[in-house]
Amino acid sequence: MAWDLDLAGRMRGSGMKFNQIAVIFGLSPDTVHCRLDPDYRRKRADAKLARCQPVAPGFRRQDDRVTRAEFAARLAELPNDDRDLTARVLGDPVFARSAAAKAALRPAASNNITLPRLSILGDKIAGDNIPGDKMPRGNMAGGRR
Repeated sequence: MAWDLDLAGRMRGSGMKFNQIAVIFGLSPDTVHCRLDPDYRRKRADAKLARCQPVAPGFRRQDDRVTRAEFAARLAELPNDDRDLTARVLGDPVFARSAAAKAALRPAASNNITLPRLSILGDKIAGDNIPGDKMPRGNMAGGRR
């Protein structure tokens, strides 16, 4: 006999046991139980998953599930992908995520870095004589002087 959920439900409602229904349909009692009782099916699936993939202590499996609303909200945060085929293949970033776009969003004052000018031994620009400097101050490219 082919499986009929409605007929199996009526048989279970009349007081038949899962193994009796299983014999009629040619299925295992566990299969019939899973098909007629969704809570039992979920409990069995969780037990099987726990045997196959152990979870670290302090964590539950359902904690990492995301609702459709949360998924839609996160998806809306992503910038539009306006790259051409070459940019996608070569791995160029989406412009909204690139360093140039992030630099454009920063205030102008933070783009310029100014360091104080340090003069340790004096400035050679003004022609100052630096103590210990024995090199002549002329063009040395011509040979002897």
